[in-house]
Amino acid sequence: MAGAWGAAWSGDFTTDANLNLQMSGVNIGALPELIDGYADLIRGQIDHWRTNAREIYGARGILAPSRTDGENGHLFHLNAKWPWTMWLAGADWLLYPLVEHAETTGEPVPELADWLAECRLFWEDFLAGTDGSVVPSFSPEVGPGGGPFACVNATMDVAAARHALGDSPAGRRLPPYKIDERGALAEWIADVAPYEDHRHVSHLYPVWPLHEINPDDTPELATAAREALLLRGDENVSAHGSLHRALAAARLKDGELAWANVRKILDNGMFFDSLMSSHNPGREIYNADAAISLPGVFLELLVYSRPGIVELLPALPSALERGRVSGVRCRGRVTVEELTWGDGIRARLTSPIDQTVTVIHRASGLRREVELPAGKSVEIA
Repeated sequence: MAGAWGAAWSGDFTTDANLNLQMSGVNIGALPELIDGYADLIRGQIDHWRTNAREIYGARGILAPSRTDGENGHLFHLNAKWPWTMWLAGADWLLYPLVEHAETTGEPVPELADWLAECRLFWEDFLAGTDGSVVPSFSPEVGPGGGPFACVNATMDVAAARHALGDSPAGRRLPPYKIDERGALAEWIADVAPYEDHRHVSHLYPVWPLHEINPDDTPELATAAREALLLRGDENVSAHGSLHRALAAARLKDGELAWANVRKILDNGMFFDSLMSSHNPGREIYNADAAISLPGVFLELLVYSRPGIVELLPALPSALERGRVSGVRCRGRVTVEELTWGDGIRARLTSPIDQTVTVIHRASGLRREVELPAGKSVEIA
């Protein structure tokens, strides 16, 4: 279908960005059945992740690879340019869709708690006896100044460690995020030169899919994260780069920036006649990133959620001045049964359990505590 006999990247799963992007709409898009296959992918190779941690770092816990054929999870894709043994965020990054599944459905994958505990164990062992610095470290898929790839305290690694460790002694030793002299969230907390002509935005992990950096709780860091997005070049205008930026921009409540990145995909010939997408403009390299990830991007523009919070139209671009969406699952076991906007805004929410949630619509100044009785729809206008 792509006019070539050989599949790019051997047709495998690239786990440092692409796989999670393709999972971005699964939980909020009410497709919990797709989590079964994703959990099976991890379940089938979790022993290999344990071997990686033990054999490479002498640590307990799990260390995930940067790519997999779907069966083998051993970490052996590495060379001087691609130091994947130094990318330590993989397990936390890959387990996060399962965390989100538990938040949206209230039905966690049975092994999830154990896997998260093993992720924590790895970081405890890795950081033992240190001042909290992450050494070695790698920010997929770029190095300081565009040069050597190995580094110290890549923001993605630090974010993963902080998420895995929580408010523990090891977690409290981790360095704070860095805002550089340009006012941007730095990709490395170490004192190194930035490099912006690259498609990956790994340092935005605390923004998406995590919720650690956001305009309400960490406004200074959120402003810096937005600046980091504005400074990033497009390299080859790859679909996954634009998608990742759009998701981060939506979390930062910047609908126009998110939409500008969506347009890079829609306006650059990235779809084949079959509606499958390509990796690069001009239908170059058959690749599922855009085809599968775009629904997640659109849902993030229309509904933001975390347990106890449902925000309506958090990053609505002017191009979507009116519309309707239904069946959006929220983190916190709330479903937006229907949301319409254009001539005002109306929403209908439901929950399988009794709970109170804060409903927000920034444009109108709405911020309301709403009681959701189990199984009953509640109208908001």
